[in-house]
Amino acid sequence: MPKIEASTVAEHRAMREEQVLQAAADLLIEGGPQALTPAAVAKRATISRTAVYHYYPSSADLLIGALEHLMAQTVHDLEAAIAEAGPGPMAQIEAYVRTSLASAATGYCAGLVDSSAIPESHRDELREWHERLLAPLRAIAQDCKAPDATLAAQLVQGMIDAAARAVVDGADLAEVTETTLVLLRAALGRPHAMA
Repeated sequence: MPKIEASTVAEHRAMREEQVLQAAADLLIEGGPQALTPAAVAKRATISRTAVYHYYPSSADLLIGALEHLMAQTVHDLEAAIAEAGPGPMAQIEAYVRTSLASAATGYCAGLVDSSAIPESHRDELREWHERLLAPLRAIAQDCKAPDATLAAQLVQGMIDAAARAVVDGADLAEVTETTLVLLRAALGRPHAMA
């Protein structure tokens, strides 16, 4: 029987799967979907390729697992930032923007995931994660009494995605963040101060 590195077999498996997911997520950030092969993940995670296949039987499953891992972290970070933000929708939007663009500075932004790299059989899962990412913006738009909260959230997310693309492409994070916030304040009727 293989040696386990935890108190129980279940804990060992959970730890090993997390190791695979983190290696896959790192490779996805560094090299995109094409860098995400079972062999590369096994090497990064310092485990056998067979062990990778145990958790993720195909490259597509590995890609979806890595994306879900990254998106879950992004949703958690966004929700935490909004919860810690000062009162008012602009403070919450600022927290959402700053957190999203800080994530982009690491090389990953959920809004920039190329859906063409995702097998058709898994695109619904990706759409569900994008809906979870939009949920905080939609709630903020509802608090602002936007006539169409979903459209408002999509428009704000579109601006954030464009800013994230600039950051991923090498633009200065602080400059892009401030420009994005200035534009959002103006668009939302608060050009000089945050409420």
